[in-house]
Amino acid sequence: MIRWEQQPDGNWQGFSGEVAVATVTRDDEEAERWLWTITALKRPKGWRKGAGHRTSWLDARGAADDYWNRWLEAAALRPDLQRLATASIKAEASPVKKRTSTKRPARKSTAAKRG
Repeated sequence: MIRWEQQPDGNWQGFSGEVAVATVTRDDEEAERWLWTITALKRPKGWRKGAGHRTSWLDARGAADDYWNRWLEAAALRPDLQRLATASIKAEASPVKKRTSTKRPARKSTAAKRG
């Protein structure tokens, strides 16, 4: 979850730990609209932009929180899923089998038989 701090100008700054990750600012063109932006992450392929607008600062903060939480969940699962997939592939590709000795006895060369 993002920790929000109101700025002297009335806008909001969101932090994860000590890192600023989001902002909520009043729209200059439309006073009844608040713009939210997630600034601290790379957007995963196929995801919408980490920005939008809402009619209140509270709704804008909630939208930013939701986006941030979705990203954290996706980022946290990725290494675990990769590790599970890799382990699964290794287990299927090289099953442990007990082999019986299939060595054939060495053949005598034909030259040895002749002489």
